[in-house]
Amino acid sequence: MRLASFFAGIGGFDLGFEQAGCSVVFQCEIDPHCQMVLRRHWPDVPLHDDITTLQPEGIPDADIWSAGWPCQDVSSANAQRTGINGERSGLFFTLMDLADQVRPQWLLLENVPGLLSADKGSAFEAVIDRLEASGYLGGWATCNTLDFGLPQDRKRVVIVASLGTDGAYQVIADCCELFGDHPQGGEEQSRGPSTAAGSAGGNDPIVVQRRGGFGYTRGSSVCPTLRAQTGRHQGGHSDRPILCGTQFDVERMGAADGLSGRLDGRRGRLIGNAVAVPVAQWFAEKISAIHHASQSCNA
Repeated sequence: MRLASFFAGIGGFDLGFEQAGCSVVFQCEIDPHCQMVLRRHWPDVPLHDDITTLQPEGIPDADIWSAGWPCQDVSSANAQRTGINGERSGLFFTLMDLADQVRPQWLLLENVPGLLSADKGSAFEAVIDRLEASGYLGGWATCNTLDFGLPQDRKRVVIVASLGTDGAYQVIADCCELFGDHPQGGEEQSRGPSTAAGSAGGNDPIVVQRRGGFGYTRGSSVCPTLRAQTGRHQGGHSDRPILCGTQFDVERMGAADGLSGRLDGRRGRLIGNAVAVPVAQWFAEKISAIHHASQSCNA
């Protein structure tokens, strides 16, 4: 399968899809620091900066579009969130305007759980209504990086949609695999041992969160959600996740998000914004298998 990656960040979706055997054919990302990472590791992939200036003819043919679109306006960590029509989270509709014209077969979307409650619940309804109006059928699931063997308590909403077919329903039906028997944040993992946890020092606290001072959250094998500084609000976001008892270590922080040294964002902010790679790979493998089976039946 061929992937077009929107709001690509440092390439969490992209690397996950590559690990599933897919090829990245297009990227769109406005952050200049993220662009440096993308250009280093995908030098031959076309990279556009601003989705609001992107024209449909500038997007190469791709089977699937991925998008972890901006969450600031729907995040429950933002006490002043403006909702799905906000300046940043409202870029979802810009993405869909492009999809209406290009018509990719699959869409894989990711955002924070706050999407479900923003605008008193109508934000998520607006997203689903827009997908249906464009002919995309599918569903959504909440998943946690803990369920993928990573030492991080990070919940996200993932939407899978396919154009005019019930293919996405099959992916959602398999999502029961995502709900593992993992402990609550701050407790030791009882199953799904992670190589990242081992390399990060066993049961030592992995991450402490700085929130306007040095109050912190301890974690034994499991770290709290890696988050990015927003600049406009504090909420539950940390501006500088640091490692307990050591200097700030980007490599260990990346391991807790499933990111290899290949996606070497120099600041924790980029990792805090990144899609966890094993999550992206799981969905890529499911979608790819269903896509190819459908292609074989139609051949």
